[in-house]
Amino acid sequence: MCGACGTTVYPDPVMGNEHTLRNRILVAQTVSAVCAGVPGAPRIAALAAGWSVTSATGSISLCNTVADIWRALPVRSASVLHHALEVRALAEGLEGLSARVVALGLDLTRQRLVVGPHR
Repeated sequence: MCGACGTTVYPDPVMGNEHTLRNRILVAQTVSAVCAGVPGAPRIAALAAGWSVTSATGSISLCNTVADIWRALPVRSASVLHHALEVRALAEGLEGLSARVVALGLDLTRQRLVVGPHR
């Protein structure tokens, strides 16, 4: 729990110890940029204690970690998303928060492609 605001802080290896709104906005922008070419791209918004992912149909998922954001994205577009992540990974380089967000997205979409459409 955060001593300053009293909200629960969920462990997130991608965010590390920097659970700031600025970093949450950066994560939302990174995921949104990757998803821009994905059919039915969701809207990701940074919140004080996490993120919201709004699907093309209007359903909303509240996410506490970066992994939760990637898992909230539509399974049917995993191959398109995986390709977009590979392109973004080449552009991001190997350091920084955006690179960690993209790397986790690559890992999770690769798992979805191997396992199939079951969540």
